[in-house]
Amino acid sequence: MVATKPKQKSTAMDYLASPRSEGLVVGIMTLLGWTAPKGGRLPAGVKYDTLVALRDTLETSEKTQSMMASRIAELQGNRSRGIPKVNANPESIIQAVKQGKISLDELKKQIALLE
Repeated sequence: MVATKPKQKSTAMDYLASPRSEGLVVGIMTLLGWTAPKGGRLPAGVKYDTLVALRDTLETSEKTQSMMASRIAELQGNRSRGIPKVNANPESIIQAVKQGKISLDELKKQIALLE
């Protein structure tokens, strides 16, 4: 549950949230044989139990671990990276280049635009 009040606690499940319109959670649960009654909710704790079962399965199968890790890496690689924020001083810009937040080529292009 996402915290909506200052003193309300949220749960780790918040981090697994996805837009309802994608149907991701419902799709996974359906693949595993769980469906909610029309207009209803999934059984209590079934999403949590699904995560436990996924963890347990991954612990016993290196092939499955590898397949999932590869797919996650592919999906992460396809995500857009936001424009890095850089403090406006030469040292921080050099540090950003060293850390790979911006490429040296991009920095050179930007400098050329200023000249």
